[in-house]
Amino acid sequence: MLTRYMGMTPQSQSYLFTFGLSLTLLGMVLTDMWLPMVAGSMIMTGLAVEAWIRVAHIIPMHQELRSMNKQIEKLQSQVRNLEDNE
Repeated sequence: MLTRYMGMTPQSQSYLFTFGLSLTLLGMVLTDMWLPMVAGSMIMTGLAVEAWIRVAHIIPMHQELRSMNKQIEKLQSQVRNLEDNE
């Protein structure tokens, strides 16, 4: 899913999927087409939950991992400099 919608930000995707889920649930209330709406609501719920988890947890985790990798590389270069000086 991470490569499916590259033209939109993850935040926009989560809003879009949540809006789609609310429209699907509204359609379930207002129409008699329950079976297609139930299938659509299950799909939209999965997409919305995945998008919100990505926004809330996965993206910040990747950013933290990048900063930790930069710190590790910096420490490794300092260790190499110390070893070279000895």
